[in-house]
Amino acid sequence: MKSETLDGTALLVIDMQRYFLSKGAPAYISPPATLLPNVCSLIDSFRATARPLVFTRHAHRRGSDTGEMGRWWRNRLLWEGTRNAELIPEIQPARGELLITKTRYSAFEETKLAAYLKKKRVRKIVICGVMTNFCVETTARHAFMKDFEVFVVSDACASSDKRYHKASLLNLAHGFARIVKTREIVAT
Repeated sequence: MKSETLDGTALLVIDMQRYFLSKGAPAYISPPATLLPNVCSLIDSFRATARPLVFTRHAHRRGSDTGEMGRWWRNRLLWEGTRNAELIPEIQPARGELLITKTRYSAFEETKLAAYLKKKRVRKIVICGVMTNFCVETTARHAFMKDFEVFVVSDACASSDKRYHKASLLNLAHGFARIVKTREIVAT
């Protein structure tokens, strides 16, 4: 991709939390060894070019209506204020970067993400993080429905099962997002 291709582009780093990425955590996915270096490379690239970065984390407040998420996941919900709800130490927003706490798969649902991106004049979104078949895919589809041009970085996303990861990328590539590699984004 050419540098001008990323003008008006934001990076969304989805749910790089202990719950998914710390050994022994309830939803540990055993990520590929390339996941963290690739996500960090994308973050560094966007910071170096002063492009917007948005980080998300999934967490529910105790006593809140967890909706269908609560009915589906029951005793495996991710709770606000727990160690598992924290982003992993290697992935932390810098001053001026947005951190969104969400309670649904999509980073757009019931959050200020769309308004923030419009304020920043973002037209394109690069998405990385976990899990490909849940929050990454749902956010990508939602972004498309909000008329953003969407790029999903295949080697900077992961799921608990490679088959889910591949299936999500295949589905997204057919009408929702351009599937790219880290090197294509950081080379710009």
